[in-house]
Amino acid sequence: MENVISALEATVHRILDRLARDLAGLGLSAGEVNALARLDAPLTVAQLQAATGQRASTLTGILDRLERQGLVERIANPRDRRSFLITLTKPGAKTAARVHRAFAQLEDEALGSVSKRSVKGFFEVLAALDRVSS
Repeated sequence: MENVISALEATVHRILDRLARDLAGLGLSAGEVNALARLDAPLTVAQLQAATGQRASTLTGILDRLERQGLVERIANPRDRRSFLITLTKPGAKTAARVHRAFAQLEDEALGSVSKRSVKGFFEVLAALDRVSS
C-alpha cells in the first residue's frame, strides 16, 4: 500500500512543476505564487502566514521580494497600528489574476472526472493532515 504522505508530496512537486511552466513568464517562486494566490483581500501577515502555511521568516522574505517587484505593499492596519496589512498593487492584482487562472485551469483539468463527494473527502484528509501537522 502506498503511503499517503509520500504520494501527496510527490504530487505537490509535480503540481509545482506544472505551475512553474504555466507561470514561467512571471519569474516568481512557488512561495511568491502561493502568497499572490491568497491575497484576494488585504491580510495581516499572520493571516497570510496561516493561509499559505509558510514559516514567518520565509514569508517575510517572500513579501520583501514581492514588494520590491511592485506587486504588493504593506499598509498600516487601521485596526492595529502595530501591524500591517498586505495588499496587492494594480500590477500585483493583474499578476494574481493570472495565477488564479492557472490554478483554476489545473484544478478544472484534474477534477473534471472526479465526483464532488471525492473532492469533499480529499479536503477532509487535507484538514486532518493539517491538524496533526500544526
